[in-house]
Amino acid sequence: IGTLLNALFGTNFSVMNTSGRQQTTKGIWMGKCTGHNILVMDVEGVDGQERGDDKTVERRSALFSLAIADVLVINMPETMINLQNGANVDLLRTVFEAHLRLFKNSENRKTQLLFVIRDYTKRVSLDSHQSSFQKTMDGIWSGISKPQDMESSHFADFFSCTFVALSPEPFQAVEFYDEVDQLRSRFTDKSNDSYMFRLHSRPCAPADALKDYMSSIWNAILADRDLDMPSQQRLLAEYRCREAYAIAESNFGVEMDDIAAEVDGGEIVDDLGAQMKRIFDNALDTFDAKVKHYDAEIYLQKREDLEKEICKRLKYIVLKQLDALFFQSLDTFEEKL
Repeated sequence: IGTLLNALFGTNFSVMNTSGRQQTTKGIWMGKCTGHNILVMDVEGVDGQERGDDKTVERRSALFSLAIADVLVINMPETMINLQNGANVDLLRTVFEAHLRLFKNSENRKTQLLFVIRDYTKRVSLDSHQSSFQKTMDGIWSGISKPQDMESSHFADFFSCTFVALSPEPFQAVEFYDEVDQLRSRFTDKSNDSYMFRLHSRPCAPADALKDYMSSIWNAILADRDLDMPSQQRLLAEYRCREAYAIAESNFGVEMDDIAAEVDGGEIVDDLGAQMKRIFDNALDTFDAKVKHYDAEIYLQKREDLEKEICKRLKYIVLKQLDALFFQSLDTFEEKL
């Protein structure tokens, strides 16, 4: 699939050489789409013989890919479509089982699968291939183990599928790259009616937290813990919100130090209300800028906590100012008696 990804996204993944057919991608590699903010993963496939019967890496890779990706691209040679024992069947079974583990408690549980049929000869229509493969997927889905409350579920409840076909690159290079250009526009052109991210983009994590989010997902996979994706996202949101809360509170304290010192000294601070509002807004703006894109419920709750804490400290300043004004008024009254 490296050849396809490189042509499609301008990445530089390793590709198979012409000296022999062997696995080129080991593990998971990442690259950025040239000219667009799309993160691309090249994931070890299941068609290599290097790992023998060990399916551990395959399952972990499938779990990780499903947890992270908005679109899962499955590279499918046309000759493999009707092979019931082909690597494609093993891959799909792994993907389906992994999906149930990941999103069993999630409302947004639908994943988009993009099947790219390679070396398409046009001897069989794409619609016919799609119909045939749909039956294969339904058969795989009915055969996998499911939680009791999902026994009556259907493949279409969890996945939406798109099929495209590409000409053989070595023999029809012009047609192949024209078709790749058309496919690329589905990822990069938001005005395209078939834009891949239009309906199926699933919230993952803001860019500044992506490393931590991916690490938490991978560590959970390595530990073979049940992966509840909404819980993973909430945990990340809680961690980031605590960080942002501490920074905003600290900045607020620094800005209030001089005012607090004046008020504690019994001085009357000019424009105290305007200064407090500015510092209050600065603290919330700092918090919002860092975490407003995280889980909304956790973000809003932590923001409310921050507001309460700031208001409590501002209340102290206001009461001290009122004390100072009271004594100033009392002194003025006594002077004029």
